[in-house]
Amino acid sequence: MTLQLSGLSERLPEPRQEFYGQPRLKMPLLVSGKDKKGKVVDVPREPASFAYVLERRMTAPEEVRPTWQEVYFFTGDGSTAGTDGDHLLVLDAQYLRKLTPESELYEGALVLPPGSWHELKGRKEKVLHLTAEEVRGAHGQGYVKKEKVWTPANRVVGKIWEGTDNFPGLARGRIDVREYAQLVSESSPSSSSLLTVYFNQTTKEGKPTMRSFVAESFGLLSVALGSNSLAYADGRLVGLAPEMYIANQKVLEARVQSAFDEEKTIFKIRI
Repeated sequence: MTLQLSGLSERLPEPRQEFYGQPRLKMPLLVSGKDKKGKVVDVPREPASFAYVLERRMTAPEEVRPTWQEVYFFTGDGSTAGTDGDHLLVLDAQYLRKLTPESELYEGALVLPPGSWHELKGRKEKVLHLTAEEVRGAHGQGYVKKEKVWTPANRVVGKIWEGTDNFPGLARGRIDVREYAQLVSESSPSSSSLLTVYFNQTTKEGKPTMRSFVAESFGLLSVALGSNSLAYADGRLVGLAPEMYIANQKVLEARVQSAFDEEKTIFKIRI
């Protein structure tokens, strides 16, 4: 029998943890670190953003980069359908973060409470409002190749992915979206359009709804998909450990590496 000598709070957690299953069931565990019985089984985490997934697909260590590229991820960014055909793209959506098994869903979308639309619309830095006309122009559109460079099919698609003066876009400036599109195209060289945007288009009796923007795999041309059900049995969220834990882990890794290097130096001297 192996003795357990460290408490859960003393152990270094995985910086990134997969939460596979229905998002409405997995989100409470992700954000609280507690199971259904209230037992602490992990550290509280934040759901990975769309931008985080894109960045990992380009810069993660080579041994895990294909995994990020070859599967889809539900993200913490929300696709919010308005009752007038307009739309809100919400980064780090708190309504998604608060998902529980008891949350009201309609056709797999989270029904938002009264007043939530105007509240969200007022948050300029992390929310992009699109008019009904802009939604019609961008839905089903992505990046196309013009003069050998992947370019947004129209201005609205560019706003969604690359942002505006006030809104950072799905990519949040963490990657060059056009370079990312080129990387995706290398997996599907015959494709004429990539990074297509599909919005959540569900409303319920005059109420807006929200879904997670899903970052589809390279095999599905890295579509930004806002139509997946929050009760989808094969949902996949990624929970990110707080920076303090990651910083502690980096310090420990540096100490171990330093000790290892020192031991190698001593060994060489002895020889």
